[in-house]
Amino acid sequence: MNDYYVIIDSNFLFLPFQFKIDYLNDIEMNLGGKSKIIIFQQIIDELNSKRKREPNARQFEKDLLASKKYLEKNKDKYNIHYIEKRKNFNETTDEFLINECLNYKAQESSVYLATNDSNLRKRAYKQGIHTIYLKQKKYLVFD
Repeated sequence: MNDYYVIIDSNFLFLPFQFKIDYLNDIEMNLGGKSKIIIFQQIIDELNSKRKREPNARQFEKDLLASKKYLEKNKDKYNIHYIEKRKNFNETTDEFLINECLNYKAQESSVYLATNDSNLRKRAYKQGIHTIYLKQKKYLVFD
């Protein structure tokens, strides 16, 4: 049985509420092996910062809270790991995510980056990193 690391980008956390996609279940069903879902503190920090910048965005705050509850409720069922790691001062969050994927890949692990950011997916592809993304607002693609 293969072990898979799935690193989650911020935009993926909202799928259950924006598109009614149970991405944790879909990942588990599609990868078939033992998956470890990785959520870096950098991603949580980024979302919390966005919430503070948009104090009138009630829907964003509501979705963010629901996303955190969804993850907490499913933490043990889907092997979710929160990693207390943040980007360096001189790197972007996208660079941080790519570098972390490469670190896991260097340990001879199968790594997927779950993101709907097309630019980030292209950068990941160029580095030989598999991606997971939403297509046609209704299903996940494993690339």
